[in-house]
Amino acid sequence: MEKEILTMKSKTNLSCKICDRCCKYRGDIKLTPINVLEISKFLKIEIKEFLEKYTYEVKEEEPEIALKGIGEERRCILNDDKTFKCKIHKVKPIQCIMFPLMPIDVEKDLFINMHTCPVDENKKTSVNKWLNGNNKIYKRNKNIYLKWIEFIEEIQTKWKTLSKEKQNEIKKIIFEKYNQKENYEKQIIENLKEARKMIY
Repeated sequence: MEKEILTMKSKTNLSCKICDRCCKYRGDIKLTPINVLEISKFLKIEIKEFLEKYTYEVKEEEPEIALKGIGEERRCILNDDKTFKCKIHKVKPIQCIMFPLMPIDVEKDLFINMHTCPVDENKKTSVNKWLNGNNKIYKRNKNIYLKWIEFIEEIQTKWKTLSKEKQNEIKKIIFEKYNQKENYEKQIIENLKEARKMIY
């Protein structure tokens, strides 16, 4: 059966029953620099501590990083295993915000509902309400998310040609070299520019 392409105005079966399906047995929950900044600030820890304690490098997709999974279930390290609630709900990654929607084109806000969550079949929710809710994370971070995706796609072929030393320098620039008290988006854009100069 062909899945319907949804826009922000579309209404579809979306509801969260806190079943924790999206938090275990999952693939890589990838983080962008904006996630690193927002989550470390929310947890009240330094960026370096957050990176060391909560993330790992995604193999064969460096310099991308993801949230650690715990145990055989690979439960997200930031999911409470007693309540099944997300410990960083107010600043969770855009990948988590979207689930169970699969993006077809984020720039145009087009999605498909993968219907992987248990839902109330009689309840319909707009895509806009699901993505933005009270925290407006999707709306707030969409532009910088798109800039990050563009950056990652652009550098993929070049990355493996760089020395380990240069790769490590670039990773520090794109994930660590920030002031948590200054404008995040502006800093990220500047750091991506700096990283590009080092790569090319």
